Amino acid sequence: MNNQTPLQMQRWLITLSLLYCAGCATYTDQINKAHLAADTGNYETAIRELNGLLGVTSYEQIPDKWTAHRPLVALERAMLLQARQQYQWSARDLSAAETELEFLDLKQDTAGNIGKYIYNDSAEVYKIQPTERLAQNALNMLNYLAMDNLEGASVEARRFTVSREYLESLDNASHCIFGSYLAGFVFEKFGEPERALRYYEEAIDAGDLQALREPVLRLSGRGNYVGRKLQEYIDKLESSATDKAPDTASIDEPVGDILIVLALGRVPYKVPQRIPVGAAVGMAGLYISGNPDILAYSAFKVVVYPELVQRFNIFTNATITLDGQNRPVELLTDLGAEIVREYETIKPKIIAAALTRMIARAAAAEGMRAFAREKGGVTALIAALGTEAALLGLDKPDTRSWTFLPARIYVCRTRVSPGQHEIQVDLKGNSPQKRLIQVEVPPEGFVVVVISEPR
Repeated sequence: MNNQTPLQMQRWLITLSLLYCAGCATYTDQINKAHLAADTGNYETAIRELNGLLGVTSYEQIPDKWTAHRPLVALERAMLLQARQQYQWSARDLSAAETELEFLDLKQDTAGNIGKYIYNDSAEVYKIQPTERLAQNALNMLNYLAMDNLEGASVEARRFTVSREYLESLDNASHCIFGSYLAGFVFEKFGEPERALRYYEEAIDAGDLQALREPVLRLSGRGNYVGRKLQEYIDKLESSATDKAPDTASIDEPVGDILIVLALGRVPYKVPQRIPVGAAVGMAGLYISGNPDILAYSAFKVVVYPELVQRFNIFTNATITLDGQNRPVELLTDLGAEIVREYETIKPKIIAAALTRMIARAAAAEGMRAFAREKGGVTALIAALGTEAALLGLDKPDTRSWTFLPARIYVCRTRVSPGQHEIQVDLKGNSPQKRLIQVEVPPEGFVVVVISEPR
């Protein structure tokens, strides 16, 4: 009987440790019900699920206390509210979350700082990544434009500029071209052609878009600003006679603008990933701190870290007809690709942080093994294994990210005669859908149509 007691302890310690490792739900697990509801187009149910995580009973409410994950959940809810065309509440959520979120510096943060963030899901406020931060202001510009609120959109445009300039000062490459394009549109409609041209110059990186050609050519004759890149672009456009032709509507009558912006799909998301220690050491390179040799004595030779995985999106692109005529739908920003690029930049530090913490676990377990050898008992050896397994459970990777952030932003823009117009949007993908939208364009005014489908 006495010989069986240590064996029973051994089994229970290992079992309890492994159960602890698997017992804590990640952020991805927590919002899975919202994802499943959104996948079927049931945004109302998805919003209710997020309300529960925010500790509120209605989308009209925001939390009294902002815990570690709630600002991020507010961003998630904002995108679902935008998809339901509840732009006022979506704008409220985006603005409220902005004041609570911290910023993750991909260039300057050390592996140690990133490790503290990556492995303290419940303790640390979510650190928003550069692309997410810029998209936050850009998507809020969309909310205000959809509400025909130029003043609110201009505030978000200025916030976007401040954030982008700050990121540039840190040598981060994130740009968020669709934010620059929307800011150019905002200040064009405000009657500030020079300011608009500065933003449109930034949007040239998206390529030679028809949605960019007409306003650049038209505004270039009204403003004095001509940057080098903008001048090269104008010269290229003016060399083509077709680019000089009016878009639609007679130049002798007042014209208006229809801007259609489509936010489709969802960006890649994070899940816990396990890889062998040897592979992790090769990926982490020089970022590891501590002595990796101690891992040779570890019984738990896997590294757990948050890996980015692609999502299967229901809607991938669209076609648009305006009053029965086909209009070009152009990709303005691939946010999914930008999120992947940012993740690959920081991935070695994430792996290094996981290894560094694993080294600390192995060192603690080795201390217990030394105690076991000194005492010569099986119980102390089991305690060493239990110590390492329990610490492994504590290192639950943080899988938080803005999961309802749209994967791709498309734009369709055209000049039209004042009056009523019919827009047909055909969403392409696994479950095609058709939308018919009637709009009334005032003389020399504009209408912004937002099609947001985060699925």
